[in-house]
Amino acid sequence: MAVLGLVLIALAVLFGLGVSVSSSASTTMEVFGVDFGVSVPTVFFLGALAGAALLFGVWLTKKGLGRDLRRRKEMRELRATKAADEPPAIEQVERPATEETVETDPSEHKQPH
Repeated sequence: MAVLGLVLIALAVLFGLGVSVSSSASTTMEVFGVDFGVSVPTVFFLGALAGAALLFGVWLTKKGLGRDLRRRKEMRELRATKAADEPPAIEQVERPATEETVETDPSEHKQPH
């Protein structure tokens, strides 16, 4: 993979040098309604620069989203660890009914809203 990447980089550099050395024609380029007279190699390198800026922006976006994803995953793990470390709630022990226990009417209890 690394060798293939180096070969592609070398081919791209050779192609760029070939365009810049062999082409002396000029053309008109319009950007936001303004005309510029530029040479063909300049147009080629401006396109290469725009492509590099696009790839750099995609790379930055990927890194930023990856970091955010790792941070959210870490927060979930920390919350799960904290929940596992908390002592369990004390459960109420039911006492056997005795003669002294007074039964209450269930309708007298207030229900939360």
